Parts: sequence; C-alpha cells; structure tokens
Amino acid sequence: MADSIQLTRQIAVRTIVTENFKKQVSDEIARNLQQIETEMQQMEFRVKRSIADLEKRAGNMASPDDRTQIGNLRAQLEAEKIRLNQLKEDMQGQSKALVELPIGSVVTQFTLESPVEIKVGENLFQKLEGGEVLVKDGIIQEIKL
Repeated sequence: MADSIQLTRQIAVRTIVTENFKKQVSDEIARNLQQIETEMQQMEFRVKRSIADLEKRAGNMASPDDRTQIGNLRAQLEAEKIRLNQLKEDMQGQSKALVELPIGSVVTQFTLESPVEIKVGENLFQKLEGGEVLVKDGIIQEIKL
C-alpha cells in the first residue's frame, strides 16, 4: 500500500488592475474584434463566390443537388455570421466591463494546474485547496499555496 500519491490542483492567476493592464487587455480586445471583422468579410466573400460559381455552372437548369448545395452554403454562412456576431458582442461586453473595472481591484485571468503530493494522515481538502498567484503588470507579487 502506498503512503503518498501525486494529484493535480487548480491555481488561480489573479491580476491587480492597473492602467497598463487595462490598456493591454483593451488592445487585445481591439485586435480580436478586428480579426472577427476580417474573418466575417473573408467568409462572406468565399461563400458568395462559391454560390455564384454553382449558379453559373447550373445556369437556369439547376439540379436539386445544386439547389441543396446552394441552400446549405447560405445556411452555413448565416450560422457562421450568427456565431461571429455573438463573439463580437461578447468582446464588446468585455470591453465595457474592462472600462468599469476600478484600478487596484483584483480579477482572475486564468487558472493553471499544479501537482501536489498527498500523504496518509493529511487533510485532503486543505492539500487540494486552490492556490493563487497574484500578478501586477506581469510581475508576480505573491504566491499562495
């Protein structure tokens, strides 16, 4: 029988909000929004070109398969537009929330996994309790395990 075992626990990486942090996150959101716009334009262009090619090949005598394929392409375009618009709205919501964050507040940016060794006789819940790394402008301020 083993006396100890390695497990994995979650470590939260939390950031102290500064003007620099707000600017970096705002810039990242702006880049993501631009990328979404570009992706939407490229996708719309590709799908419209594919539909035009199908319609041109089929002419007035489009087969049921051609009509189905055109309908599927239009449905894909609409579904992708909806997905990208939702992503865009989420990003815009994050941008608004970022503006309202008070300087000095603390936000969780992401979580990491960390190994932890547990032994017979130890309190499992205390050992697995999540740790925290506190960061300010990219510099680690505190580590709590």
